[in-house]
Amino acid sequence: MQIHSLRFVHDANPVGGADKQYTVLADENAFVRCDLTKRTIAKPIELINLTDGSRRTLSPEKKLLNRRWHLSGNDPLENGEISAEGSEAWLARDASHDDLFRVVDPRKCSTKALETAMGSWPNSYALVARDECVGVVRRALRPGEEEPATKLQKLAGLMKPRDWALELNQPVPAQAAYRMIASVLLLVEVTVRGARAG
Repeated sequence: MQIHSLRFVHDANPVGGADKQYTVLADENAFVRCDLTKRTIAKPIELINLTDGSRRTLSPEKKLLNRRWHLSGNDPLENGEISAEGSEAWLARDASHDDLFRVVDPRKCSTKALETAMGSWPNSYALVARDECVGVVRRALRPGEEEPATKLQKLAGLMKPRDWALELNQPVPAQAAYRMIASVLLLVEVTVRGARAG
């Protein structure tokens, strides 16, 4: 299975005892369910494949001041590590600790500093591998919704549901997608939600 995009749909009514849940759509088809607890930074996150029921776990290395999570499952090719680099970037490594990709804030340092001081945060992030942008993580309208054209439509458009989505320049195999799912989950739950709460 080759994947071109991943969409993270927040589920309003979690099932299976989770406090918070996302359904990840691969090319708009249900692919993985992510079960989170209230304390995302300190508790394991379950990634459940919706087609075959297989499970992967994204576990924090420490319970306090954690900056590294380990992704583990039955297939060693899917295992790896996701670690925070500073306050706005995430680095994904495979099981042998080779760098695979980073999820970074693409804004210039001066713009980043000014917007952070004003309480703003980026609306998109870049997925970078070998110094090349290979994808974009951004808030995207749901399928069937159109980008507003006029100012009045833009104001009304603020109420339209948006999901975090990863759009890739080239398709990736499903095995590689789990580390991307883990990275985007941590970006959304730790970096973005943390910036908004702070």
